[in-house]
Amino acid sequence: MGLDLAGGPLIDSEDFAKLAESGYFGRWLEQAIAMNKYGYCLVDLDSAVFRQKCQTLVTRLQSQLSAEIQSWRAGTSGPPRLQDEWTQNSLVRELALLPTIVDLLTRLYGRHPFAFQTLNFAVGSQQPVHSDAVHFHSFPMGFMCGVWIALEDVVEGSGPLMYYPESHRLRYLSAENLQLRPDQVKSEIHPQVLFQNSWDEMILQHGLKKHHFYPKCGQILIWHANLLHGGEAVVDRSASRWSQVNHYYFADCLYTTPMHSYSPDGGGTSLRNPLDINTGKKRYSEVQWQALGIRELTSKTVNN
Repeated sequence: MGLDLAGGPLIDSEDFAKLAESGYFGRWLEQAIAMNKYGYCLVDLDSAVFRQKCQTLVTRLQSQLSAEIQSWRAGTSGPPRLQDEWTQNSLVRELALLPTIVDLLTRLYGRHPFAFQTLNFAVGSQQPVHSDAVHFHSFPMGFMCGVWIALEDVVEGSGPLMYYPESHRLRYLSAENLQLRPDQVKSEIHPQVLFQNSWDEMILQHGLKKHHFYPKCGQILIWHANLLHGGEAVVDRSASRWSQVNHYYFADCLYTTPMHSYSPDGGGTSLRNPLDINTGKKRYSEVQWQALGIRELTSKTVNN
């Protein structure tokens, strides 16, 4: 397994129009155009079989999170969620490895994707607007994306997903290009707040408009690594908003944590060796990790 640090995702390519006209994207042309232009696309897996899987998964997770959901509705705790439940739940893992999504992402990005994280939400997340690319990113840039699966119909007042079309074209942020110091980032419980003003300012500067996602069960939203998105405020705490988010990297890249990436004097780029959900192992073995010569590329590595 090697590295290919040349070129970016096909959806970001200068040759995108030529690829689209040539028929390269096949049945995923509509999604490719949407990702290129707006930074997100929709896929509909609404079928009786898929809806039944979603219902079965919700039933299992509802039982598991019963106490947390009650606390949330009573206003005594934050929104309940489960991270990396794929390690315990075969249905969560199955939704992270959906062949349709793997096929689509391979075609749109030009490299093979692999899921490395799952998040399951019972209610609206109420997350402030953010770009995932400060939490996890790549060299070359752009080889990461999020996939949001509706496990039930999303209703008004439940705190729907919000997003800003075309925000994927904004500059990527990192601790380094915001000139943040390691001690500043480490002192924050939620370091994302250090990036918030920059995102808010860019939204105003570019006149970006907020959209909301009210899908039916089985509908999926896929977003670009840099698309600004979050969870709207929950108006009705009795309303659920069952969903699953999968995060994907792509083959033959370096994987980074920009929130903890600094100038060479501050410690350098923070690299990560993510798990591949399909294999249950780190993407790079110890032998491969050493063979990549990563320590020659950056002054700081994080093998997690």
